[in-house]
Amino acid sequence: MKKSIIGILTTVVLVAIMAANAFMLIRIWMLMSNDGAVLRENKASYTFPDGYTPEGTKLSWNESLPAPSGWVVRYASNGCIYCKLDFEWERLAHQLERNYRIITLLPNEESQFAKDQMIPENAQQLVFIKMDWIKQFRFTGTPTTIIFDNNGRMIWHHQGMLGEDDYNLAKKLL
Repeated sequence: MKKSIIGILTTVVLVAIMAANAFMLIRIWMLMSNDGAVLRENKASYTFPDGYTPEGTKLSWNESLPAPSGWVVRYASNGCIYCKLDFEWERLAHQLERNYRIITLLPNEESQFAKDQMIPENAQQLVFIKMDWIKQFRFTGTPTTIIFDNNGRMIWHHQGMLGEDDYNLAKKLL
């Protein structure tokens, strides 16, 4: 009797572990299969992020530049190996910088990039930003890239490193 109870409990525990593993694998697969999640249908309009640089100065743009097609928020950190290895971001950033304002949103002050490490070089780094703005988006990991049109509508969102397909998809939207 005692052996059968131990056997049943062992079976229940093993089934629970297998179910938890299956759930985690499905969750990981869903996150990794994010193909850029084009959100052009999204009718919501978001405001431009209001915040401060790591040095404590308020975000400001050179208003002498021509009106942009939109803006990009890149959630990244200098300590993130995935951010450093995201070579498709470098390609996309050079396409974006022609017509989009680019912000690198940092998780904290220590995550600041050195000037020579910024991609693109003219991107501004923000660390102190209103929580109301951040709560609207899913910044659960670095890197995360969100592209907005000039009306504040989110047109593209990608969590994680970009692949060549992501680059091509985002480039089509520009």
